Amino acid sequence: MRMSKLFAKTLRNAPADADTPNHQLMLRAGLAQQLAAGIYSYLPVGWKVIRKIEQIIREEMDRAGGQEVMLPAIQPAELWQQSGRADTMSDVLIHVRDRKEREFVLGPTHEEVVVDLFKREVQSYRDMPLMVYQIQTKFRDEARPRGGLMRVREFTMKDAYSFDTSWEALDDSYNAARDAYVRIFERCGVPTVPILADSGAIGGRDSEEVIFITDVG
Repeated sequence: MRMSKLFAKTLRNAPADADTPNHQLMLRAGLAQQLAAGIYSYLPVGWKVIRKIEQIIREEMDRAGGQEVMLPAIQPAELWQQSGRADTMSDVLIHVRDRKEREFVLGPTHEEVVVDLFKREVQSYRDMPLMVYQIQTKFRDEARPRGGLMRVREFTMKDAYSFDTSWEALDDSYNAARDAYVRIFERCGVPTVPILADSGAIGGRDSEEVIFITDVG
């Protein structure tokens, strides 16, 4: 593809409303275009980048023993009510209703759905351990979308879920996923630092975040 024929054009100067360096560079390079606050269209070059990253993620998650699934983005609200997270995550949930007035949410994450799937598919402890993952669109009603693609209302998440028979087996699954993430960032050429983190509304015993240190924070 010749640059002269490319659908999105590069910009000499960043738009005035792009206030962070990453946001400015993304727009100047013609990678994405904002439709509304926290909602972006990915343009041809940006979409190629995303697909290359996704392929690296798939290769490393498969290497770690993961199996890829695709879970629905729209989820019955009763699943969230049963887990109690309809209340703890109420500030980011986006609710919709169908023609029969049944309530749904646009998935900000998929713990509830994957647990329901697990209960339907797994019949014995002999089926574990197992790990499933997906690369899926998520939706969160962020109060202050900012930083370009760093904090948005619609975004792509790679989420993984393991089911284990013991704490020791869970540690093995956790370490396998952690090692996969380290390899993913290395292959993408992104220098990162893992740090201890708060599990937040999801809960759990151990949690880490992977930080990319920049001059702009």
